[in-house]
Amino acid sequence: MSIENTSNSPRLILASSSPARRKLLTDAGIEFTVLVSDVDEDAVLAQAQQEAYDKGLGEISPAQTAQLLAKAKAQNVAQMDQAQGALVLGCDSVFEFEGQAFGKPHTAENALTRISAMSGHAGVLHTGHWLVDTRHAPAGESSELRSATVHFSEMSEDEISAYVATGEPLWVAGSFTIDGFGAAFIDKIEGEFHTVVGLSINALKSLLKVHGVSMPEIWKKS
Repeated sequence: MSIENTSNSPRLILASSSPARRKLLTDAGIEFTVLVSDVDEDAVLAQAQQEAYDKGLGEISPAQTAQLLAKAKAQNVAQMDQAQGALVLGCDSVFEFEGQAFGKPHTAENALTRISAMSGHAGVLHTGHWLVDTRHAPAGESSELRSATVHFSEMSEDEISAYVATGEPLWVAGSFTIDGFGAAFIDKIEGEFHTVVGLSINALKSLLKVHGVSMPEIWKKS
């Protein structure tokens, strides 16, 4: 559920349908609304990869993928009529495991394969943040990438099957969460907890500062 801004404070729009990201902003006392982008992520990445090849840059990294998709989402929503005069935040998370980018597995089979490989090992969760300030023309933009290393405990086949059966891993980057059933299987993280959930509140503070906005200005007024 989005939160309506009824004050004269800067308007923040979250360009994401993620319940976890909405909860993070709500728990941090931030006033915001939600507008979901209609970005074709596969097309965005295909174009970016081709451009990288044309420049002789090779494969796009998982970290670059997170930033590219965060940018695409924010810019897409920033063009909507409802977003004019607002600050638009786009985020995307990609899990990097043994050099590979793990997005959402979508199927139980994919989730089982990935989680079995991740058991007892570690990977890096990259969360890209992109902020578009539409209050002025031309719109200003800023970005920040946050990454955290996630260490997983050993999981039995029964535990993995039971976890996948919850349905939770199918629609999240890396096939796991740290704020749900998946928390039981995470030994530790090196980095910021919010980065692993999918939106760094501290990164948002840094991005807002670039555009002359302080965090208290977007806190929900009582």
